[in-house]
Amino acid sequence: MHKFERKRALLKQLQQTKRPLSLKLLAQQQACSVKTIRRDIDELVMERSAPWFILNGQVHLDELRQQQIEHEGYWFTSEELFSLLALYKMIDALAEGLLAEHFAQVKPLILNMLGAKEKSQNLIDNIKIIPIAQPSVDSQLLNKITTAIAQQKKLEIEFWNRRTDHIKLREISPYQLVRYRDRWLVDAHCHQQNALRSFSLEAILRAKILPQKARLANFEALNTYFQSSYGIFSGQADKVAIIRFSAYQARWIKDQQWHPKQITEWLEDGRYQLALPYKEDLELIQDILKYGAEVEVISPPQLRQKVHETLQKTLALYAEN
Repeated sequence: MHKFERKRALLKQLQQTKRPLSLKLLAQQQACSVKTIRRDIDELVMERSAPWFILNGQVHLDELRQQQIEHEGYWFTSEELFSLLALYKMIDALAEGLLAEHFAQVKPLILNMLGAKEKSQNLIDNIKIIPIAQPSVDSQLLNKITTAIAQQKKLEIEFWNRRTDHIKLREISPYQLVRYRDRWLVDAHCHQQNALRSFSLEAILRAKILPQKARLANFEALNTYFQSSYGIFSGQADKVAIIRFSAYQARWIKDQQWHPKQITEWLEDGRYQLALPYKEDLELIQDILKYGAEVEVISPPQLRQKVHETLQKTLALYAEN
């Protein structure tokens, strides 16, 4: 008997009885060894959270877990199902009409898992996710990029560099889509620059899938490049910012992760110090400025000076004539 059919038959037999079943008897019925049955049950428990355990050569129903909700051979706790509710709402928030077609079949499945329609709908109506200031992205553009990634094809893109206000034609090998702070980005190898780069989707004006195969991705190099430094201006980190927050602001900052490799420290006077690696400082400065007088840049000196100059320019805008 094929493994899939054997496990399905075994699962059906286990579901039909609450009394302990002998491993030896189950093996005889499924025409396999006791070792195979034991492995099948272990896999059901590990992969599907099935509520059974093996003791003294018998399969027992775990009474502590039998209240879990079963759906098509998988078992879920109520907490897991409520997490699915949050996922359901996140799908709506992420889709924005952009990914709707990709998730069209997933959402009804989640609702089916949640049980009674009235109850699940009530819970859905009381979970709210509010995206703020997120840019719009063309669904056809996203589909082209995901297709190119899936097929490992090169892309030709027309990209608007907003820092220089120039539009350039780029040939890239796209590797991964990233959702960062309500923005979509594509991490890729830029063949003009011969380097790894991130491109914001809202700044890609046009994209064309090319017949050539994309350059093979080195995911270790990708992780080093795109995750070692702060924010979307990625690259190999070469500086460390040390920032101190007031004791008041620390109540919120202590629960935030600004970077996976950040180092935090509570100071004797109640202030909270954050050290994080970065390369480009534009986004970091924007984040620092949000906290006004509740934050101070300690080092490096060039970052402290840039924040000082930005605050001086801001103050000049509000100076009395």
